[in-house]
Amino acid sequence: MAVALVVLFVSHGVSAEEATLARAHLRGGGPAGGVFFLKIESAPGAVAVGAAHSFDRTRLAEAGEVEFRAATTGERVATSSRFLTMPGRAFHRRGGTLRDDFVTFALNGPPQGARILRAQHQLPREGERVRILGNPTHNQAGEADVVGTVVRIEADRIEVDLDAWADLRGWGGAPVLAADTGGVVGLLQSAWPSNGRLRAGVGPIGGVVDALAAPLDGGLGRLFATLAPTPSAANSPDARRRAATRSAWGDLSPERAAQLVAAANHAAAGRNAERSLALRLAIEHPPPETEIGDAAGVFLAGRAVALPPETQRFDIMIVIDTSESTNLPADVDVDGDGAVGQPLPDGRRGLAGPLSSDPDDSILAAEVAAARRLLAGLDPRVTRVGLVTFAGEALLYGPSQSPRLHVRRAALTQEPLTSDYRRLHRALDVIAEHGGAGMTYMTAGIDQASLELMGLPGALSGGDPESEKVILFFTDGQPTLPDVSSASANVRSVMQAAHRARDAGIRIYAFALGPEALQGPVAAVEMAAISNGLFMPVRHPGSLVRFVEEASFAAIEAVEVRNTSTGERAYQVQVHPDGSWDALVPLEEGENRIEVRARSRDGQEAVRFLTVRQVPGAPDPLIPAELVPKHNQQLALRLAELRAENLEALRRELTLEIERERAAALERAARQRKELKLEVEEASTP
Repeated sequence: MAVALVVLFVSHGVSAEEATLARAHLRGGGPAGGVFFLKIESAPGAVAVGAAHSFDRTRLAEAGEVEFRAATTGERVATSSRFLTMPGRAFHRRGGTLRDDFVTFALNGPPQGARILRAQHQLPREGERVRILGNPTHNQAGEADVVGTVVRIEADRIEVDLDAWADLRGWGGAPVLAADTGGVVGLLQSAWPSNGRLRAGVGPIGGVVDALAAPLDGGLGRLFATLAPTPSAANSPDARRRAATRSAWGDLSPERAAQLVAAANHAAAGRNAERSLALRLAIEHPPPETEIGDAAGVFLAGRAVALPPETQRFDIMIVIDTSESTNLPADVDVDGDGAVGQPLPDGRRGLAGPLSSDPDDSILAAEVAAARRLLAGLDPRVTRVGLVTFAGEALLYGPSQSPRLHVRRAALTQEPLTSDYRRLHRALDVIAEHGGAGMTYMTAGIDQASLELMGLPGALSGGDPESEKVILFFTDGQPTLPDVSSASANVRSVMQAAHRARDAGIRIYAFALGPEALQGPVAAVEMAAISNGLFMPVRHPGSLVRFVEEASFAAIEAVEVRNTSTGERAYQVQVHPDGSWDALVPLEEGENRIEVRARSRDGQEAVRFLTVRQVPGAPDPLIPAELVPKHNQQLALRLAELRAENLEALRRELTLEIERERAAALERAARQRKELKLEVEEASTP
């Protein structure tokens, strides 16, 4: 009998204040399994340990962060966004064993209010007494434990006969301690009746200890998203969409989505009143007093945000217009193949086929490219992103004298909010491959995105009440639905959806792409204005990639970085839309004091300092895997800058050389004329 993981910790003689039952809560995803906190000699600090079968890695990736809370008080004990070692395999899966069924979490800081256990490296002996620390049942006032005797030992499993029958539901992953030493000998994984008693299956702690001897990335760990499984029938958005909406198409009717958003806003009236903003600035890499050996400088990364004090994270829904007109060319070489797509003559256009000689240069392709560029700069540790597409197939049915309009596939959630940006890139591939079709139901796109950001019934996403919520809205036209006969009614519908988004605390950044959208931009302008967002006119759709980088959701005007020890500024500083920033700073040998200064749009300023030492030949600090692309981009920018500087220096040197050679040549020519008596004599007067 597999038992869902729990967290725990209790022992006789330990006061209630010291005893801690930690339980996992996923960001936007509700409760999950649990962990106990373990310290071993090979790891620098405490690590959280739980059972692999109790944590869904896809859900962890979508959450991006897990919070461990004390079961008795509900207070936060610790948080994590990384696996410290490769997640193990659930024992009931093919090839799995009890010893392999574990997961370890790298903690963002030392656990507060939790007792830290230690591992016993030797396997227990048959007949040895053990105690299992576990989860309180509904009829117990506090944490509980059960005791038993080891009756069987194998390399990958320990079996324990319990002294008494116990309700072990919710005890999966609980630590099993040697009664005499108090050291952890294993994790509770299963239980079954045996000879009139309850027998427990325990995974030896050696599996955890061996894994911790070689942690991922030198002890930095890996973000949940980087180790999430690839989409399958079990976790694909298609199946989840159909289950959530109870629709074969996987879509809610636009009317139903609007009703759900409005009802949720009514139930939480006043929740999203205007709040004061607080500027927060952090340097997250490298650690203070780090030694740097790289002569290229030190790579810095951090965050700067001007948000309400209680807000720490972003949830962003990218809403992509996939109406038929997005198949038109974007008038730029979006795919970089050296050719610019041109409009096809009417006779060569299919009913729902490409409208461009190069479909990869279409407006839809520009939207997809902009979404990819946005993802490249965001920080998956604090920013979840989802994808919604909108268009709309309008069908008339009923008596001809009073036909009714039904809109199918008006808006679809292509990916729920997630920190696994790989899944978003795959979804963008699918969107680009399918191309555009149908009309332009902007209202449906806004309401569907709002539904996902709020985590309402019918959504695939888990809502996070503490996140800053943003809709990034791309469109190349004007609304043509829900009323096929009234442009003004369609605009009013968009405005109503924007009001619903605003009431939910959601801001809309609206990008109007191309001549048609800019000829009648009122819908895009109003959705941004009503929701306190931003309207961005993009005359040439192919330029959207550049425009999207200018949309700062974090309300940051500038981040400046300089080395106060040398007076030199950073070679370059990149500030991304969610407030994450990175820089490459020149160093001198010895101690260097780095100053980082941020300024918000409302005039607030914040300053942080970091001291590092440049020691030639010293190994550089490990860079977290998610920051490596940004580090590489900083190096590429510096290389391009050096090349430009070198070219300019070569040009200046060449100019000077030419001038020197010209002067010398003129001097030599003058001497040569004189030697050859070629001076021009004045003509005699006739």
